Order: sequence, then C-alpha cells, then structure tokens
Amino acid sequence: MKERNGDSSTERRGNGSGEPVIELKGVTKHFGSITAVEDVSFEIRRGEAVALLGDNGAGKSTIVKIISGVIAPDRGEILLEGSRVAFQSAKEGRAAGIATVYQDLGLVPTMNVWRNFFLGAEATKTSRLDVRRMRNETAHALAEIGLRNLTSVDQNVMRLSGGEQQALSIGRAVHFEQKLLVLDEPTAALSVKETDRVFEYIGLAKEKGLGVLLIMHNTANALLVAGKVIVMRHGKVAARYDLTGTHDDMLPTINAAISGVE
Repeated sequence: MKERNGDSSTERRGNGSGEPVIELKGVTKHFGSITAVEDVSFEIRRGEAVALLGDNGAGKSTIVKIISGVIAPDRGEILLEGSRVAFQSAKEGRAAGIATVYQDLGLVPTMNVWRNFFLGAEATKTSRLDVRRMRNETAHALAEIGLRNLTSVDQNVMRLSGGEQQALSIGRAVHFEQKLLVLDEPTAALSVKETDRVFEYIGLAKEKGLGVLLIMHNTANALLVAGKVIVMRHGKVAARYDLTGTHDDMLPTINAAISGVE
C-alpha cells in the first residue's frame, strides 16, 4: 500500500484538525465465498473530507453500507467519536449521527422542500405538525448553506436542479447536527457550475464540524474537495494520499493506483 503527500496547502481541501468522527479498524465483510472488503482501516476527522475511490467492485459500496448500518461487518470494529458501535439498521446509523446521501438523494420528488427537509423528523406542536416552524427552519437552514435562490420552500423538489437537491440533502444533515456526512457520487450528472456549488456546500458542512466521506469515480473532482484520498482495489485499501498541497502530479498517480498499474 502506498502513502504519498501533496506539495503545498490548498484552502478548499484543508484537512480537518478535530478528533476522529469515525474510525474503521480491520473491517472485513464476506458474502458467501466472496470477500467484499478485507481488513479496511481508516478514519475521518471533524471538518475533514475524505474521498474513497476505486473501480466498480472495489468495495466502496460495501463500506458505505457498513458505515451506514445497512449491513454489519463480519470482523473488525467501528468507532464513532471514540465509542464502539454495532448498528443493526440504517435507522440506528441515522440516529447516531450518520447521514448517508445516495445517488437518488433519498428525496420524495412529489413533496415540497420543507416536507423533504423534515422527512422522518417532523416537528409537532400540541400533537399536530408545526408547519410554520418547519417552513421557517428550512428556509433559514438552506440560506445558511448558500441555497438562497429558491422560489419557495413550498415548491416541489422535482423542480429543483440536481445541485439544489444535493444542497437540500447536505443542509438537512448540517441542520440536524449529524456527525458524519456520506455522499455517494454527489456530482454525478451535474454541470461544472453545479459541481462547483456542491463543493461549496461540502465546504460549509466541513466548517460546521462534520466529517465528510465522498464516494467518487471522478478523480479530478475528488482532488478539488478532499483533504485525503483512499484508494480501494479488490476490497482492500491499496493506497492513501494526504492532499495537503497542490495535486498537479497526483492525478495520474492516483489513477494508476485505482487501475493497479504500477
């Protein structure tokens, strides 16, 4: 396994300086005779974005499911803020502070913005939905994260662009004080302009103290926003890179690690 460093600091990708939000130690998962991930160890600190890269079948999706609580590892342990956890479901993972945003974003297109924002965490007042509070908090939270051009929080999510939907998902995680934000291909199918805006939203999430795990195929995009890169290949960690500096020469090196070309 290779470990490399960049050359000079870059503000957008700055590493987190806080305590580890999550630590994976020797995580292994088998599906029958197939080993999906083997002896995977890494950590993500508060205010840090870590990109998990690898070809299809590298084990990235399995790691996301293990962290989120969808499946349990066969061996190894997961520490959340220093305490060992063993989630039995994704619901337990969410309750513990892990917000996972898959490519489909987990939004309901036919529902409006504020209903999606509070989906599963509805505010009530005297046993009734507190609509006024939810509308106001949604508008305030999205404005804080930089999404200020919404026509109304009453508009349906299907009318939002892909970048705006990502902002809604990220803003929700920040608002409900989640500890770790897991983003599965957050810039897939987005324009260059929308991709840049999503990176800004991720930066704001880091400023709020969240750890961020990015699952990405686009290495160049990962280098723009992540402070560290972990490359997986055949279910194992193949390389790690600390991107505290410029990355002009890192792109071919990391792509070679992904493909297994030395």
